[in-house]
Amino acid sequence: MTQDTKYNCPSPIDARRRQLLQAGMIGVGVAMFPGILAASPNRELRWGSASLGSTGYIIIEALAQSTQRNSGTRSTTLSTSGGAENMVMLSREEIEFGQTTSTDWPPATQGERPFPGPIDARQVFAYTVWNIPLIVRADSDIHSLADLAGKRVMPSTAGGATAIMHQTILQAAGVADDVNWTYGSWNDTFSAFQAGSVDAIPSTLTNGRASPALAEIDSTVEFRVLPIEPEVLERAQAINSGLLATTVSAEQWDKVEGEMLMPAISGVLATRPGVTDDEAYAVCQAIFDDPEQVRRVGSQLQDIGVEFAVAYLLPNYPVNAGAARYFQERGVWRDELVVADPVTA
Repeated sequence: MTQDTKYNCPSPIDARRRQLLQAGMIGVGVAMFPGILAASPNRELRWGSASLGSTGYIIIEALAQSTQRNSGTRSTTLSTSGGAENMVMLSREEIEFGQTTSTDWPPATQGERPFPGPIDARQVFAYTVWNIPLIVRADSDIHSLADLAGKRVMPSTAGGATAIMHQTILQAAGVADDVNWTYGSWNDTFSAFQAGSVDAIPSTLTNGRASPALAEIDSTVEFRVLPIEPEVLERAQAINSGLLATTVSAEQWDKVEGEMLMPAISGVLATRPGVTDDEAYAVCQAIFDDPEQVRRVGSQLQDIGVEFAVAYLLPNYPVNAGAARYFQERGVWRDELVVADPVTA
């Protein structure tokens, strides 16, 4: 773990990328999905996921497995620190597909921190919405975002989508420069919270459903959700347009009363510009022709479906033309979305 009050993330992203490539981590999905490396005459598709055991990791593993099983295209996976690192790896042609989030796209395409320069990428489809409020211990004296000044906040990995999200939110709340930022993997983050060595961490729900790791914390530590004021969230959205405003009800999660406003991000599968229309079309067909097959993997995949896939795409960023063609054929395309220039083999 590292501590920093003014984050600077290109170096952690580059270091993490080099570590994984040097360690030969491509293909980590074999243990979870042993059929993922079956021989195929087609080009191998490399997928960047997220940290081991995270919901993003599980989702990308399942999508890669479905693509290989249903299209005959060989797919290998790489565990990464998440969306920001995947964007960089796409730009360097080290992967063909990567999990990203809606908050990655504005800074990535504009070359703002934590990205080393503008990144050109294509959207393929959306696969979930993560509600990610901050949580504190039940007996904590922290009751608002303003109370986080001088406190230890651990938003998972440096440069990850969750870190970008909460740095933006606390910037909007006026306390980002006064927080003691601590970074680490999701496992590190949860362990630090359970040990009491940090004051606040993000919780992770997929469309209101608590993640398994969050449920495990709930069984060992009493905690409460830190509220966010609507005007703070609006200011944060003005800084990063990929931030979403959502509500979670008590029926979905027993940690809230009634309905509670929560910041959220959508998960968006990204591809590099060189991936052909036919390749992206085949990926969509392999996943969405029989989405129930993917949803059976677990609760993290329950949002997989053609309507959801298009509903949470971002209107200001191009969609691979093959993916757009697939969704147009299924009758779910949104006219305000941008179709990228065609790419053929």
